[in-house]
Amino acid sequence: MKEEVKLLLEKAWQEHRGKLVGTSLGLLLGIFVLIFGFWHMFFVLLCGGIGLFLGIKIDKGGSWLQNIKDSLPDDFHRWK
Repeated sequence: MKEEVKLLLEKAWQEHRGKLVGTSLGLLLGIFVLIFGFWHMFFVLLCGGIGLFLGIKIDKGGSWLQNIKDSLPDDFHRWK
């Protein structure tokens, strides 16, 4: 029984990866809205998005602060 389920999950992952990930994220998002409420969940997602943005800038290499400054619009560069 366990081996059949494992094979089924492996086949589904190989053939329908996007559908599985999208469905899982949708279910997780729905559960979070039910448990925590929309605005609390939105705040957590916003913080995660900001963290992802900063992580991408740091991974570019070089001066991470300069990478962040370069990605901001020109009117944010008042400290130059």
